[in-house]
Amino acid sequence: MIVSPNFRKGGLAKAIKKKIFELSRLTFPDSKIFGLTTGLAVMKINSDLGYEPVTYSELTQDEAFWAGCKSCVNYDILMSKERKNCLCTAMLYDPADHYEPAETAEDFHQNSKLYERFMKLKHSKLLNFFHRKQAAVAAKPKSMLFHFLNF
Repeated sequence: MIVSPNFRKGGLAKAIKKKIFELSRLTFPDSKIFGLTTGLAVMKINSDLGYEPVTYSELTQDEAFWAGCKSCVNYDILMSKERKNCLCTAMLYDPADHYEPAETAEDFHQNSKLYERFMKLKHSKLLNFFHRKQAAVAAKPKSMLFHFLNF
């Protein structure tokens, strides 16, 4: 979800996510709900709803879901890491095993600086890995046919 800059800082994203969460819980009360985000603001909203940060192995293995990530700028990184890591942070709400929203919100508040540092480290390490991999591919000798077709 992306909120237009004209409508930010007014609680619109929080209201939308809360309504989607409520409808999801009403329609599928026993289902796990998860989200992926690169933004601390969205992590805070999710924490306020009761989501907890998790590893990618705790998410779905459904190909249809991961196909939805193809439009993301981080998709190449996700696939190069075999869907085990990405610049996005995975968050999960498990109705069978979860903390109350007040507890997850408090935990997020206490650890927000740590999450911010973790996000920066994750971005720098994964981006460095990805750029090195791209540079290695670009540095491979090209055939004459490649040069002829790509002038």
